[in-house]
Amino acid sequence: MDSAISIKGTREGLTITLGGGDTQKLYEDLSRHLKLQGAFFRGGVVALDVGKRTLDSERLCSFRDLLAQHTMTLRTVVTADPTTQSVADELGLRTIGSETPDEPEPQAQPEPQPQLERQPRPLAPQRPRASAPAPLASNPVLPRAEPIGQDDLRGLIVKRRIRAGQTVRHSGNIVVIGDVNVGAEIIAGGDVIVWGRLRGTVHAGYPEDASAMVCALDLAPLQLRLGTLIGRPEEAAGERGAIYPEVGRVRDGAIVVERWSGIHWGN
Repeated sequence: MDSAISIKGTREGLTITLGGGDTQKLYEDLSRHLKLQGAFFRGGVVALDVGKRTLDSERLCSFRDLLAQHTMTLRTVVTADPTTQSVADELGLRTIGSETPDEPEPQAQPEPQPQLERQPRPLAPQRPRASAPAPLASNPVLPRAEPIGQDDLRGLIVKRRIRAGQTVRHSGNIVVIGDVNVGAEIIAGGDVIVWGRLRGTVHAGYPEDASAMVCALDLAPLQLRLGTLIGRPEEAAGERGAIYPEVGRVRDGAIVVERWSGIHWGN
């Protein structure tokens, strides 16, 4: 995406910042990006940072309507321009000054990992759903790096526990340093690595990349999806043994879970 536009996650949702340049060109660039990557932001609440740019009612409504087309809600306009602030107020949008950045959320320390004694649960295949998973609009969107193209794929590192009702989305790889609780959701265009317990729902290789994998120190997701394949733990599989790192990946058209130490990573 054009470097004049940035999309970042905050405690409130998403912040889309319009940099320098022609407003119409920025609108067209944002429109193209959302057509390619909009599914990662579906249901997001947006703060549009326009800086000192003056926007009339028609132009601000065009940005609001563009976001609505991708199931995103424009709630806040960040502006240093009095005219733009008045227009936003008339449209019923919240306004704040562009000099006031969002404060970062304090990072929660991961809890110690108890040494549980349980037997591993195999994954049972499920039929893929008709459409990709869509988080609810009320779900908090956690901080994440700006999605970029496959030619320069970067990862996102989240240093905190992902709690029930929270969703993390990113077009590349995602690394979580902490637990992923039941009711939490991770959607990644690449691989997912969890340095902790994975108990929630995870979709790696979104939407159709079956080469992606999911790794965790304690891999027991409510649902595991790789590309278009879906697996879930068997409830009748019995107790798990000693916990050890595992990898979920696709082999021969099915999802398999293997012990990390037993995998040969050479070509």
